[in-house]
Amino acid sequence: MSQGREFNPINPLVDIYNSVSLSYAVPCGGEDIDKIEGGLHLAKAQGGEPFFPLGSETDAPALPEEIIYHDDEGAVCRCLNWREAKRTMLTEETRDAVLVIEAVNEEQAKRAQAAMQELQYLVEDYFGVKGEITHLTIEHPSVEI
Repeated sequence: MSQGREFNPINPLVDIYNSVSLSYAVPCGGEDIDKIEGGLHLAKAQGGEPFFPLGSETDAPALPEEIIYHDDEGAVCRCLNWREAKRTMLTEETRDAVLVIEAVNEEQAKRAQAAMQELQYLVEDYFGVKGEITHLTIEHPSVEI
């Protein structure tokens, strides 16, 4: 890696989206749909939503007004999709996943568009699954999965 860090594989799907994230300089994340309770929402936290980050056994609750992804059980990702929860993490047993690529400005949106196409191609090539690309915006804030 350009920062001199070693790349440690996690699992094939996570490794693919991490490689896309690095290649296009956009944040990518993913959750196991079968582990989501109720709907998956992007919102400002009330504060105190339970969150057990990857690699930790202790609760790190969301802060008031922090932007989080959450379901009926608590925070799924904090800092947009940067800090992911252990509860909904992708594993080798995952069969249904939602993969997220975020963009917060026009320049990043252009890279995100290309990253989505690449991610869709790689998932189909490696796993034989043709994913659906959906864009969520302020004008189109939700999708039924």
